[in-house]
Amino acid sequence: MFKTAIMVGVAVLVGAVPATAQQRGTMEFGAFGSNTSWDASLNMNSSWGAGARVGVFITPRLSAEFEGGGGSASRGSGLEDVNVGLLAGRLTFVPFKTGGVSFLLGLGANHTDTYFFESYGLDGLLGAKIRLSDFVALRVDGIQSWMANGNGSNASLHLGLSFYRNPGVNTVTNTVMVAGPQLAQRPDSVSAYETRRLRASEASYLALRDSLGRPYAASSAEALATMQQVIHFQNDQSSLSDSAKAILDDKVTVFRANPAMRIVISGFASQPGTADYNMALGLRRAESAKAYLVSRDVDPIRIEIATKGEGQLLVEGPGEVADAQNRRGQFRLLIADPYLAAPKQ
Repeated sequence: MFKTAIMVGVAVLVGAVPATAQQRGTMEFGAFGSNTSWDASLNMNSSWGAGARVGVFITPRLSAEFEGGGGSASRGSGLEDVNVGLLAGRLTFVPFKTGGVSFLLGLGANHTDTYFFESYGLDGLLGAKIRLSDFVALRVDGIQSWMANGNGSNASLHLGLSFYRNPGVNTVTNTVMVAGPQLAQRPDSVSAYETRRLRASEASYLALRDSLGRPYAASSAEALATMQQVIHFQNDQSSLSDSAKAILDDKVTVFRANPAMRIVISGFASQPGTADYNMALGLRRAESAKAYLVSRDVDPIRIEIATKGEGQLLVEGPGEVADAQNRRGQFRLLIADPYLAAPKQ
Protein backbone atom coordinates (compact mmCIF):
# COMPACT_ATOMS: atom_id res chain seq x y z
CA MET A 1 0.00 0.00 0.00
CA PHE A 2 2.76 2.41 0.92
CA LYS A 3 4.73 1.59 -2.24
CA THR A 4 1.61 2.21 -4.33
CA ALA A 5 1.14 5.62 -2.68
CA ILE A 6 4.73 6.57 -3.50
CA MET A 7 4.32 5.57 -7.14
CA VAL A 8 1.08 7.58 -7.47
CA GLY A 9 2.62 10.61 -5.75
CA VAL A 10 5.69 10.56 -7.97
CA ALA A 11 3.54 10.33 -11.10
CA VAL A 12 1.53 13.39 -10.02
CA LEU A 13 4.44 15.52 -8.84
CA VAL A 14 6.80 14.90 -11.75
CA GLY A 15 4.39 16.71 -14.06
CA ALA A 16 3.86 19.63 -11.68
CA VAL A 17 5.38 23.10 -12.08
CA PRO A 18 8.46 23.60 -9.87
CA ALA A 19 8.14 26.31 -7.23
CA THR A 20 10.51 28.10 -4.89
CA ALA A 21 10.86 26.63 -1.40
CA GLN A 22 13.63 28.57 0.38
CA GLN A 23 16.52 30.76 -0.67
CA ARG A 24 19.95 29.27 -1.16
CA GLY A 25 21.85 28.75 2.09
CA THR A 26 18.77 28.56 4.30
CA MET A 27 19.24 26.11 7.18
CA GLU A 28 16.44 23.79 8.28
CA PHE A 29 16.34 22.34 11.79
CA GLY A 30 13.64 19.83 12.64
CA ALA A 31 12.34 17.54 15.38
CA PHE A 32 9.84 14.79 14.80
CA GLY A 33 8.06 11.82 16.26
CA SER A 34 8.12 8.59 14.27
CA ASN A 35 6.35 5.30 13.78
CA THR A 36 8.11 2.50 11.86
CA SER A 37 6.70 -0.77 10.50
CA TRP A 38 9.35 -3.49 10.08
CA ASP A 39 9.68 -6.37 7.65
CA ALA A 40 7.98 -9.53 8.93
CA SER A 41 11.25 -11.49 8.69
CA LEU A 42 12.70 -9.44 11.55
CA ASN A 43 9.98 -10.52 14.00
CA MET A 44 9.65 -6.89 15.17
CA ASN A 45 6.40 -5.04 15.86
CA SER A 46 5.92 -1.39 14.94
CA SER A 47 8.19 0.93 16.87
CA TRP A 48 7.57 4.43 18.20
CA GLY A 49 10.37 6.93 18.58
CA ALA A 50 11.70 10.41 17.93
CA GLY A 51 14.48 12.10 16.03
CA ALA A 52 16.02 15.30 14.76
CA ARG A 53 16.93 16.67 11.34
CA VAL A 54 19.29 19.30 9.94
CA GLY A 55 19.42 20.43 6.33
CA VAL A 56 20.71 23.16 4.06
CA PHE A 57 19.18 24.41 0.81
CA ILE A 58 21.58 24.06 -2.13
CA THR A 59 19.10 25.81 -4.40
CA PRO A 60 15.65 27.24 -3.57
CA ARG A 61 14.14 23.83 -4.42
CA LEU A 62 16.83 21.33 -3.44
CA SER A 63 18.26 20.61 0.01
CA ALA A 64 20.70 18.14 1.57
CA GLU A 65 19.35 16.62 4.79
CA PHE A 66 20.75 14.49 7.60
CA GLU A 67 18.61 12.95 10.32
CA GLY A 68 18.98 10.62 13.21
CA GLY A 69 16.45 8.96 15.45
CA GLY A 70 15.66 6.03 17.60
CA GLY A 71 12.78 3.98 18.88
CA SER A 72 11.74 0.85 20.73
CA ALA A 73 10.01 -2.18 19.17
CA SER A 74 8.48 -5.18 20.86
CA ARG A 75 9.12 -8.72 19.60
CA GLY A 76 7.04 -11.87 19.64
CA SER A 77 7.90 -15.35 20.84
CA GLY A 78 8.85 -14.07 24.27
CA LEU A 79 11.80 -12.08 22.96
CA GLU A 80 12.76 -8.90 24.76
CA ASP A 81 12.03 -5.46 23.30
CA VAL A 82 14.70 -4.03 21.08
CA ASN A 83 15.99 -0.48 20.69
CA VAL A 84 16.57 0.63 17.10
CA GLY A 85 18.80 3.45 15.89
CA LEU A 86 18.39 5.07 12.47
CA LEU A 87 20.68 7.45 10.56
CA ALA A 88 19.90 8.81 7.10
CA GLY A 89 21.20 11.28 4.58
CA ARG A 90 19.29 12.33 1.48
CA LEU A 91 18.62 14.96 -1.14
CA THR A 92 15.11 16.42 -0.90
CA PHE A 93 13.42 18.21 -3.78
CA VAL A 94 10.40 20.55 -3.77
CA PRO A 95 8.69 19.91 -7.13
CA PHE A 96 5.42 21.65 -6.31
CA LYS A 97 4.11 24.33 -3.98
CA THR A 98 0.59 25.67 -3.57
CA GLY A 99 -0.19 28.41 -1.10
CA GLY A 100 1.58 27.55 2.15
CA VAL A 101 2.01 23.85 1.33
CA SER A 102 5.23 22.49 -0.23
CA PHE A 103 5.38 18.88 -1.45
CA LEU A 104 8.60 16.91 -1.05
CA LEU A 105 10.42 14.12 -2.87
CA GLY A 106 13.62 12.66 -1.45
CA LEU A 107 16.20 9.96 -2.15
CA GLY A 108 19.09 8.91 0.05
CA ALA A 109 20.97 6.28 2.04
CA ASN A 110 20.46 5.05 5.60
CA HIS A 111 21.91 2.93 8.36
CA THR A 112 19.84 0.82 10.75
CA ASP A 113 21.29 -0.70 13.94
CA THR A 114 19.90 -2.99 16.64
CA TYR A 115 21.63 -5.40 18.99
CA PHE A 116 20.99 -8.35 16.69
CA PHE A 117 21.48 -6.84 13.21
CA GLU A 118 23.04 -3.90 11.38
CA SER A 119 22.19 -2.88 7.84
CA TYR A 120 22.82 -0.19 5.25
CA GLY A 121 20.29 0.63 2.59
CA LEU A 122 18.48 3.16 0.41
CA ASP A 123 15.32 5.11 1.12
CA GLY A 124 12.72 7.17 -0.71
CA LEU A 125 10.69 10.01 0.81
CA LEU A 126 7.31 11.52 -0.03
CA GLY A 127 6.20 14.36 2.21
CA ALA A 128 4.79 17.82 2.69
CA LYS A 129 5.50 20.98 4.64
CA ILE A 130 2.73 23.31 5.83
CA ARG A 131 3.90 26.89 6.46
CA LEU A 132 2.98 28.19 9.92
CA SER A 133 5.10 31.36 9.76
CA ASP A 134 8.12 32.73 7.90
CA PHE A 135 10.36 30.57 10.08
CA VAL A 136 8.28 27.57 11.15
CA ALA A 137 6.54 24.78 9.22
CA LEU A 138 4.68 21.59 10.11
CA ARG A 139 6.30 18.67 8.28
CA VAL A 140 5.04 15.15 7.59
CA ASP A 141 7.12 12.52 5.75
CA GLY A 142 6.46 8.99 4.58
CA ILE A 143 9.75 7.06 4.13
CA GLN A 144 10.27 3.66 2.53
CA SER A 145 13.63 1.99 3.23
CA TRP A 146 15.23 -1.00 1.50
CA MET A 147 17.93 -2.86 3.42
CA ALA A 148 20.95 -3.96 1.41
CA ASN A 149 21.78 -7.08 3.47
CA GLY A 150 18.56 -8.88 2.69
CA ASN A 151 16.66 -7.93 5.85
CA GLY A 152 13.71 -6.70 3.81
CA SER A 153 12.28 -3.20 4.04
CA ASN A 154 10.54 -0.93 6.49
CA ALA A 155 8.13 2.01 6.23
CA SER A 156 8.19 5.03 8.53
CA LEU A 157 5.95 8.00 9.18
CA HIS A 158 7.54 11.17 10.61
CA LEU A 159 5.53 14.10 11.99
CA GLY A 160 7.16 17.21 13.46
CA LEU A 161 8.20 20.84 13.11
CA SER A 162 10.87 22.46 10.96
CA PHE A 163 12.59 25.74 11.83
CA TYR A 164 14.41 27.87 9.27
CA ARG A 165 17.36 30.20 9.58
CA ASN A 166 17.92 32.37 6.53
CA PRO A 167 21.46 33.39 5.58
CA GLY A 168 22.59 36.95 6.23
CA VAL A 169 21.87 39.41 3.46
CA ASN A 170 24.78 41.42 2.14
CA THR A 171 24.03 45.10 1.98
CA VAL A 172 25.39 46.99 -1.02
CA THR A 173 25.59 50.73 -0.74
CA ASN A 174 25.46 52.71 -3.96
CA THR A 175 26.74 56.26 -3.88
CA VAL A 176 24.94 58.55 -6.29
CA MET A 177 26.59 61.83 -7.20
CA VAL A 178 24.05 64.61 -7.64
CA ALA A 179 24.99 67.84 -9.34
CA GLY A 180 24.28 71.06 -7.53
CA PRO A 181 24.68 72.09 -3.91
CA GLN A 182 23.40 69.68 -1.27
CA LEU A 183 22.70 70.53 2.36
CA ALA A 184 22.02 68.29 5.33
CA GLN A 185 18.73 69.66 6.57
CA ARG A 186 15.45 68.95 8.20
CA PRO A 187 12.84 67.34 5.92
CA ASP A 188 10.82 70.56 5.57
CA SER A 189 13.73 72.97 5.22
CA VAL A 190 14.62 74.85 2.05
CA SER A 191 17.92 74.01 0.34
CA ALA A 192 20.54 76.66 -0.25
CA TYR A 193 20.01 76.18 -3.98
CA GLU A 194 16.28 76.91 -3.70
CA THR A 195 16.95 79.92 -1.51
CA ARG A 196 19.36 81.35 -4.09
CA ARG A 197 16.83 80.68 -6.84
CA LEU A 198 14.12 82.58 -4.98
CA ARG A 199 16.45 85.48 -4.28
CA ALA A 200 17.54 85.63 -7.92
CA SER A 201 13.90 85.61 -9.04
CA GLU A 202 13.12 88.41 -6.62
CA ALA A 203 16.09 90.45 -7.81
CA SER A 204 15.09 90.07 -11.46
CA TYR A 205 11.59 91.32 -10.73
CA LEU A 206 12.96 94.26 -8.79
CA ALA A 207 15.20 95.14 -11.71
CA LEU A 208 12.27 94.93 -14.09
CA ARG A 209 10.13 97.11 -11.87
CA ASP A 210 12.84 99.72 -11.50
CA SER A 211 13.53 99.71 -15.24
CA LEU A 212 10.06 100.91 -16.10
CA GLY A 213 11.33 104.46 -15.71
CA ARG A 214 8.05 106.06 -14.90
CA PRO A 215 6.62 107.56 -11.72
CA TYR A 216 4.57 105.33 -9.49
CA ALA A 217 1.13 106.36 -8.45
CA ALA A 218 -1.52 104.65 -6.45
CA SER A 219 -5.12 104.55 -7.52
CA SER A 220 -5.89 105.72 -4.03
CA ALA A 221 -4.13 106.08 -0.74
CA GLU A 222 -6.58 103.56 0.70
CA ALA A 223 -5.73 100.95 -1.94
CA LEU A 224 -2.02 101.45 -1.40
CA ALA A 225 -2.43 101.08 2.35
CA THR A 226 -4.45 97.91 1.82
CA MET A 227 -1.70 96.31 -0.27
CA GLN A 228 0.92 97.21 2.33
CA GLN A 229 -0.95 95.56 5.21
CA VAL A 230 0.99 92.70 6.84
CA ILE A 231 -0.55 89.42 8.00
CA HIS A 232 0.71 87.59 11.09
CA PHE A 233 0.90 83.95 12.17
CA GLN A 234 0.84 81.96 15.39
CA ASN A 235 4.09 80.53 16.73
CA ASP A 236 5.46 77.76 14.44
CA GLN A 237 2.27 77.84 12.34
CA SER A 238 1.57 78.63 8.70
CA SER A 239 -2.23 78.41 8.79
CA LEU A 240 -4.18 81.63 8.32
CA SER A 241 -6.14 83.18 11.16
CA ASP A 242 -9.53 84.81 10.57
CA SER A 243 -7.94 88.28 10.81
CA ALA A 244 -5.30 87.33 8.22
CA LYS A 245 -8.03 86.09 5.87
CA ALA A 246 -9.92 89.39 6.31
CA ILE A 247 -6.78 91.35 5.32
CA LEU A 248 -6.31 89.10 2.27
CA ASP A 249 -9.96 89.57 1.29
CA ASP A 250 -9.33 93.35 1.17
CA LYS A 251 -6.33 92.74 -1.12
CA VAL A 252 -8.49 90.62 -3.44
CA THR A 253 -10.69 93.67 -4.00
CA VAL A 254 -7.65 95.72 -5.04
CA PHE A 255 -6.41 92.89 -7.29
CA ARG A 256 -9.69 92.80 -9.16
CA ALA A 257 -9.66 96.56 -9.64
CA ASN A 258 -6.08 96.50 -11.02
CA PRO A 259 -5.67 93.66 -13.58
CA ALA A 260 -2.01 94.51 -14.31
CA MET A 261 -0.93 94.19 -10.69
CA ARG A 262 1.63 91.53 -9.73
CA ILE A 263 3.12 91.07 -6.24
CA VAL A 264 5.65 89.12 -4.23
CA ILE A 265 4.53 87.61 -0.93
CA SER A 266 7.51 87.21 1.43
CA GLY A 267 7.22 84.93 4.44
CA PHE A 268 9.10 85.71 7.65
CA ALA A 269 9.80 83.89 10.91
CA SER A 270 10.89 84.90 14.38
CA GLN A 271 14.26 83.98 15.88
CA PRO A 272 13.46 80.70 17.71
CA GLY A 273 14.45 77.67 15.63
CA THR A 274 17.36 77.03 13.26
CA ALA A 275 18.00 79.21 10.24
CA ASP A 276 17.09 76.40 7.83
CA TYR A 277 13.87 75.61 9.65
CA ASN A 278 12.84 79.26 9.69
CA MET A 279 13.52 79.58 5.96
CA ALA A 280 11.18 76.65 5.37
CA LEU A 281 8.59 78.07 7.76
CA GLY A 282 8.69 81.45 5.98
CA LEU A 283 8.12 79.70 2.66
CA ARG A 284 5.14 77.76 4.00
CA ARG A 285 3.60 80.99 5.27
CA ALA A 286 4.02 82.66 1.88
CA GLU A 287 2.53 79.61 0.16
CA SER A 288 -0.44 79.68 2.54
CA ALA A 289 -1.19 83.32 1.70
CA LYS A 290 -0.86 82.68 -2.05
CA ALA A 291 -3.12 79.63 -1.87
CA TYR A 292 -5.84 81.69 -0.20
CA LEU A 293 -5.66 84.45 -2.82
CA VAL A 294 -5.81 81.85 -5.61
CA SER A 295 -8.86 80.28 -3.93
CA ARG A 296 -10.49 83.71 -4.28
CA ASP A 297 -9.97 83.58 -8.07
CA VAL A 298 -6.75 85.59 -8.25
CA ASP A 299 -4.65 84.27 -11.17
CA PRO A 300 -1.63 82.49 -9.62
CA ILE A 301 0.64 83.88 -12.35
CA ARG A 302 0.20 87.30 -10.75
CA ILE A 303 1.68 86.12 -7.44
CA GLU A 304 5.29 85.17 -6.62
CA ILE A 305 6.46 83.93 -3.23
CA ALA A 306 9.73 84.22 -1.35
CA THR A 307 11.04 83.48 2.13
CA LYS A 308 13.24 85.54 4.39
CA GLY A 309 13.25 83.17 7.34
CA GLU A 310 14.41 85.03 10.40
CA GLY A 311 16.06 87.74 8.30
CA GLN A 312 14.91 91.38 8.32
CA LEU A 313 13.41 91.30 11.80
CA LEU A 314 10.95 94.09 12.48
CA VAL A 315 11.63 93.97 16.21
CA GLU A 316 15.05 92.92 17.50
CA GLY A 317 15.63 90.82 20.56
CA PRO A 318 14.00 87.75 22.09
CA GLY A 319 10.57 87.78 23.61
CA GLU A 320 6.99 87.00 22.63
CA VAL A 321 6.18 90.60 21.67
CA ALA A 322 9.08 90.73 19.21
CA ASP A 323 8.42 87.23 17.94
CA ALA A 324 4.74 87.97 17.29
CA GLN A 325 5.67 90.98 15.13
CA ASN A 326 8.35 89.06 13.23
CA ARG A 327 6.07 86.11 12.30
CA ARG A 328 4.54 87.79 9.29
CA GLY A 329 3.84 87.82 5.60
CA GLN A 330 4.63 91.00 3.66
CA PHE A 331 3.41 92.06 0.22
CA ARG A 332 5.39 94.06 -2.35
CA LEU A 333 4.37 95.20 -5.83
CA LEU A 334 6.53 93.91 -8.67
CA ILE A 335 5.00 95.29 -11.83
CA ALA A 336 2.07 97.66 -11.87
CA ASP A 337 0.37 100.00 -14.24
CA PRO A 338 0.09 103.70 -13.24
CA TYR A 339 -3.07 102.95 -11.24
CA LEU A 340 -1.37 101.29 -8.29
CA ALA A 341 2.17 100.73 -7.10
CA ALA A 342 4.15 100.72 -3.90
CA PRO A 343 7.21 102.90 -3.35
CA LYS A 344 10.63 101.28 -3.85
CA GLN A 345 12.08 99.43 -0.87
